[in-house]
Order: sequence, then C-alpha cells, then structure tokens
Amino acid sequence: MSKPEDLPIRIQYSKLSGEKAWSNQKIHSEGYFSSFAYCNCFETIQNYYIMKHIYMAIIALVLVFNSKAQSVAKFDDLTLSPTSFWNGSNQSGSFASSGITFYNSYNPDWQSWSGFAYSNMTDVTTVGVGNQYSAITGKGNGGSSNYAVCYPVPSAIAEFKTATKVSGFYVTNSTYAYLSMKNGDQFSKKYGGETGNDPDYFKLMIEALNDAGEPIDTINFYLADFRSTDNSKDYILNKWTWVDLSALKETHKLRFTLSSSDNSFGYMNTPAYFCMDDLNGEFSSSSPEIHHVQASVYPNPFSDRIVISGIKSTAHVTVSDISGRTVREYLNISNNQSINGLDNLKLGVYIIKIIEGNNQITSKLVKK
Repeated sequence: MSKPEDLPIRIQYSKLSGEKAWSNQKIHSEGYFSSFAYCNCFETIQNYYIMKHIYMAIIALVLVFNSKAQSVAKFDDLTLSPTSFWNGSNQSGSFASSGITFYNSYNPDWQSWSGFAYSNMTDVTTVGVGNQYSAITGKGNGGSSNYAVCYPVPSAIAEFKTATKVSGFYVTNSTYAYLSMKNGDQFSKKYGGETGNDPDYFKLMIEALNDAGEPIDTINFYLADFRSTDNSKDYILNKWTWVDLSALKETHKLRFTLSSSDNSFGYMNTPAYFCMDDLNGEFSSSSPEIHHVQASVYPNPFSDRIVISGIKSTAHVTVSDISGRTVREYLNISNNQSINGLDNLKLGVYIIKIIEGNNQITSKLVKK
C-alpha cells in the first residue's frame, strides 16, 4: 500500500477567468495538507458566491417592494410656503410626487395654466376664479397640508414610471367649483335650479391609456349629482372621498376629463376644477369615534339669525329642512359667532348639525 506522500493527487478548480488544472502531481505530506487547505478555500469561495446571489435577490425584492410602497403621490414631498401654490409658472411642464409625474401647461402671456398644480391653500369661503387653488375641505386628505389641484382643459395626464395597477385616489371639489354649483354665479347656474329638481351633474372621467395614448379602460365619478328624483339624494361633494380604480387595467398613464350638465355654446359653465390626494394610495375605512359637542343654539325659535355658543375652536354647520335637504351650510364658525341671513327661510322646523373635529351635535330649530 502506498504511503500518503506517494499518492498522485488530481485537483481542479474553476475561476471566472477560466480553468486551471493540476494533475498527477506527487506531493509530500506538507503539500497534501496544503491541497486540503486549498479545497476548503475553494468551498469557502463557492459559498461566498452562493450567499452573494441570495443577498442580491433579497435586495432586489426589497427594492421592488419599496418602489411600490413609495409610489403613492401624497404631494407632501413637494415644497411650498404657507398658503401658497405651484401652477407651472416656471414653465417646467410637470412636477413629480413619489415618482409619479403630473403634467402642466402654463401660458406666460395670459398667466394661465392647465393640467395639474399643487397647493396648500385653505380658503373655503371666497368665491370666484381668484380662489381656484383651494380645496373645499381647506386641507389635504387626513389633515395633510398639500394636495393637487387639477384644471383638465381639455384633459390632464398623470404618468407612472412602469405599468401600474392603480388602486385609486381621494378626490374633492375645489372651493371655486363647489360654491359655484351650490349658489350659482354670473357664469354658472345653481345646481338643481330654484326648485331643486333640475337633473344637474358634474362628472369626472378617469381613463387608463395604452402606450399609443388610446383609452383601454374608463371609470366615471360624480363630483356633484342631482339626477335622482329623490332630492334628498342630491349632493355636491365637500369632503375627501375615495375613487376606486382597482377595476382599471394596468397602465402607464391616467387621463382625467370633466363634464357637466351646465353648458353654453359647447363649453362647460361649471368651473372645471377638482382636487386630488393620495394617488395610488389605500382606502381608509376607519371612522373616528364621534362625541357630542357641548354647544347650544339661540334664539330658538329664530327669525333671521342664530348664535352658537360652546364651540372650542371652529365648526362646520349645516341647516337642513325636514326632508333632509341642506338649505344652509357654513364653514369655520367660531364660538358666539352670529349666523345671519336666515330671514328668507320658510316658516317651519329645521335640523341644525354642528361638527367640530370628531365631535358633533344635531338639534331642532324652529323658524317663526
């Protein structure tokens, strides 16, 4: 039997640069143990490359998940001074929030814009085009500062980096459009007309586009709807509301278009604005606990005015008739503030709802 030092050893190993082989080499005991150490080294290198590929795969998965988690346009990643807006006056043609691009067109000669802008304006009372950058909520969804304002004339485009199955977004009316539909103005009618029976509507159409820019799927959402024969179901949207887009096909681009029942000479009279937040975000079904406001209303019965006492900050106040139809609405009412102009209400019973944050109270009022 041969001694270990007389055994021929065949050792082969591979590197990225090629193969090199040792064969039929007689080694003494020192060389034998060197070869054994070399084999262990080879196994270590091999394990290193296996682990490296595993780590790279894990990192790739993390990046994919992170990219999906970060592709929610909340608009709070955009810098604004307090009570200000961006409308494309720098003529950049677009802005991006969390990797989603929103296109904008600005005309410096007319100082006008279309497409998307973004804002943190809080004015919920001023009427007219001078207040075109405010949401009727006075803030973004969930109390955030920033939100997008869209003026889709004739349409507006949002683009994703990759083909995306879009979940949806939150939407509400702009203050300009809301007050115009609610009260009417020099250009637009009061929705529902004087009788409340006119079948008016303000519709947002969202289209998924293919690479050629052609629509492949469509979802419609009504920002105001008076088409029901039951007037108690009429509404003009004044809160952030989820628009579910999960039924749309995967797409790189979304196109937004507005239409209205109020038109003249082929043009829409209703101000063509809406506000957006949390595009491709998640619907929140959680409802905060409602408590009662410790407030009182006087005089009751009333004739032309009422005063609300006991409000700690500011409140949203609505007055409805006994059918449930809102006849008056007030935002940011403060403690002991007089609410005037009620003399033209018909005699009878009304319901007043006072909402202060997560707290509310409902009470009866009598007009004498």
